[in-house]
Amino acid sequence: MMVLEHSQGHNLMILLFPPVAKPCEPPAGVAYLAAALMENGIDCHVVDASIQGFDYLIQQDLSASDSWSARALKNRDAILADLRNPRLYTNDDRYHQRVYDLNKLLSLAVDTTRFKVTLSDYTDRCLSPLRSRDLIESADTCHLNPFFSFFEDRLRPVLSRWDSPWVGISLCYLNQALVSFALAGWIKQHFCEKKIVMGGGLISSWMSRPDFTHPFSGLIDHMIPGEGEIPLLDLLGKSGTTRRHYVPDYHFADRQAYVSPARVLPFRTTIGCYWRKCRFCPEKAETRRYSTQRASQVLADTLTLTHRFNPDTIHFIDDAVTPAFLKVLAGAGPDLPFTWYGFVRFEKILEDPDFCVQLRHSGCIMLKLGLESGDQAVLDRMNKGTTLDRASRILKNLHEAGIFTYVYLLFGTQFEDRSSALTTLAFTKAHHPYIDYLNLAVFNLPRFSEDAEHLETIDFYQGDLSLYANFVHPSGWDRKQVKQFLDKTFKKQMANGSRIRKNPAFFSANHAMFFNPVWLNKQITATGTRKQSAIEIMSRMNR
Repeated sequence: MMVLEHSQGHNLMILLFPPVAKPCEPPAGVAYLAAALMENGIDCHVVDASIQGFDYLIQQDLSASDSWSARALKNRDAILADLRNPRLYTNDDRYHQRVYDLNKLLSLAVDTTRFKVTLSDYTDRCLSPLRSRDLIESADTCHLNPFFSFFEDRLRPVLSRWDSPWVGISLCYLNQALVSFALAGWIKQHFCEKKIVMGGGLISSWMSRPDFTHPFSGLIDHMIPGEGEIPLLDLLGKSGTTRRHYVPDYHFADRQAYVSPARVLPFRTTIGCYWRKCRFCPEKAETRRYSTQRASQVLADTLTLTHRFNPDTIHFIDDAVTPAFLKVLAGAGPDLPFTWYGFVRFEKILEDPDFCVQLRHSGCIMLKLGLESGDQAVLDRMNKGTTLDRASRILKNLHEAGIFTYVYLLFGTQFEDRSSALTTLAFTKAHHPYIDYLNLAVFNLPRFSEDAEHLETIDFYQGDLSLYANFVHPSGWDRKQVKQFLDKTFKKQMANGSRIRKNPAFFSANHAMFFNPVWLNKQITATGTRKQSAIEIMSRMNR
């Protein structure tokens, strides 16, 4: 990839987060980049083009061809207002009606013979985000993209007004890829003097492939893998900076823009995973150095974020929140001025029921937990580092404390067979009173993982940028059998008498915690003791 020369224009940069991402909270990546740039003397302008593009599509002059479309159009403003009202989350059926109506509005705004745009996904029936040539074609034919009018009407004034030679595009998810490259192509066609820098999670994954050959050099001027703060500062003439942890800057995030009953801000307490031993995890195939700070400093940074941007809820976006930070949160008690949720491992500390109650008092509304399997032998072969006895106690403790549990199960790994899957079903049925939500996933083998070297692999996602492969299962437990088991056995048996909740459509875990009666009661009744402000807690910590 071309190395760019330094210029006087390095004191300004535009950062874009492209469609399509869930429209419920602002993106963390560009917020961290903005903080790093600003603190090092580089001004920047951030645009969450995903939420703006979403708003642009649904607010167009749309027409209805059926009664459902007509109802959605008639109630367009009411749908958004309801989804931003906590009271809607007391009624699961009413909630889902509103979500599906909102998604219907998106479908009315695009050519559905070719494109499928939902609240959480983007599909082009002619182009694949896994083929570099298709991404380049998306750039060359940007005028065909359903967001092209948005580029012209909303982004052209931004790029014209801000005299920056640099435009950064944060490509985090596969459903952003085709739109990101259409956006890059549009910029090159209309602002050819600007240099495009592209980074984000998906870019990192592509560049970690040992056969990656930088196929976009004619379009993207510079690609940055991993956390982009340090390399971006180096590129912009601020070399020598080694700081990796910043308080994200969410000044760009309009509080009223997002589809959420609370202002939720993502926050990262660590970089990478502190465990990083699970054999199925795609991060093992990538180089991502783990980094953290003292737990007390992380809390101080969280409170600084709270003081600056006044979130109702913090979404801790770590691969897993560390036990040390959980202790600090629990120790803060009811003083914390926000509710929170995040991903944790089944750690010993959560076996203490009193500690779980302390977590709930600190504002914890929901914890996401990767159980993966209900068969201990499978967990051991996965190197998951937990036991089912511990998981059982933790699920019960969290339930008794009033903390929602969002449990992830993974089927079809090379360590599992049908008998193991039935054991997982039995464990899940036995613990259904303590599980609020389930996420059922079918395993995709990371193409360049260590395990892939010892299995017979098969391409099932065609393209030179594909990150996963199918494989010949050692026990004959292939994907077709796994999917049939989930649809015809697991889901049917769990539907009979289970209290497990229906996952929020499209928004999944991002909206799940809002159904917790503990959270709802606080929001709707506005009772209880006053939480101390972030600045009060920070002052106390500094004494």
